[in-house]
Amino acid sequence: MKKVFTFAALLCATVLASAQNVVTKISGTAPETEKMVYIMKDGARAPMDSAAVTNGKFVYSGDIEANTFLRVICGKQQVAVVSDGSDITANLTSGQVEGSALTVLFNNTFQSIMGYTKQMNDLYGKYAKLSKEQTEEAKAEIGVIEKEFDKIEQEYTAFVKSRIVENQNTLMPASLLNQIYMSLSYAELKELIKPDAPYYNHPLMTRVKKYQQALEKRQPGMMYTDMAMADDKGVERKLSEWCGKGNYVLLDFWASWCGPCRQEMPNVVANYEKYHDKGFEIVGISFDSKGESWKEAVQKMNMKWPQLSDLKGWRSLGASTYGIMSIPSCVLLDGEGKIVAIDLRGDDLGKKLKEIYGF
Repeated sequence: MKKVFTFAALLCATVLASAQNVVTKISGTAPETEKMVYIMKDGARAPMDSAAVTNGKFVYSGDIEANTFLRVICGKQQVAVVSDGSDITANLTSGQVEGSALTVLFNNTFQSIMGYTKQMNDLYGKYAKLSKEQTEEAKAEIGVIEKEFDKIEQEYTAFVKSRIVENQNTLMPASLLNQIYMSLSYAELKELIKPDAPYYNHPLMTRVKKYQQALEKRQPGMMYTDMAMADDKGVERKLSEWCGKGNYVLLDFWASWCGPCRQEMPNVVANYEKYHDKGFEIVGISFDSKGESWKEAVQKMNMKWPQLSDLKGWRSLGASTYGIMSIPSCVLLDGEGKIVAIDLRGDDLGKKLKEIYGF
């Protein structure tokens, strides 16, 4: 059952300070076998600071920008807190914290998220082990694992979204949106990214808003944007040679160095071979920077459709024109050149083409 958190005291923590630091004191207990506690900013890849554990206790104190979301890590245990000027007590054995209402709320939500993360990590471990086997039994079990993973991932996304909706009068959505924004549709993002919300100008919202702005460039109903790039033979070509000519066209954004792109490509190839005779076209737009690697991948993966690239990697004209921030990505155009769908992968691509062509 979903529990709605209503802390009136959270309202006092919703005004962001302008680059103002606050003294942040975090003390508590940790397993005596551990020697260090690490402090990490939300979204960072490395700790920003640390504190020693002595006889199962630690004390950390530092100047940190106000309203920064933090992880306190010791061994395999983590808690989540907020630098809002209040003293924080953390139990790095049980995962519980004491502090401001926002810190308690944030950690409770974080601990629930960690539960979903553990389930997905456990399934991925089983998947990785089975993927090395070639038996039919292993393949069947992989199929079961993939379905279970998708189910848990959907539950995780729904849970995080519910916490965002229920707590829009706090800063917490700035952290939560960073965890799921790439799984949300443009309509969902528009619903959640509210200019009058207290979290709207939090630093963590920068990349979320950037992603929303990128999606605005390729929304269904919009006409495609033409652009020119060299093909794999060095000849400059324009998208208008294929788009808006009466056939459905898939703009496929990929790169030879992108593992998920290579995993998805057999599916794209199969759909091309199935529907090309009915008029279905694909134009590949590569985010490669090395021409030989690009051309070799095209040949090796049997990509028979036109391929374009300016060999500028993430600075590709394709990225800026269509707001591509992750690959693989795609844009499906109808015969008039109007966008009808984006980011179709796996079964979704085949289902959409079946809907269009009737088989």
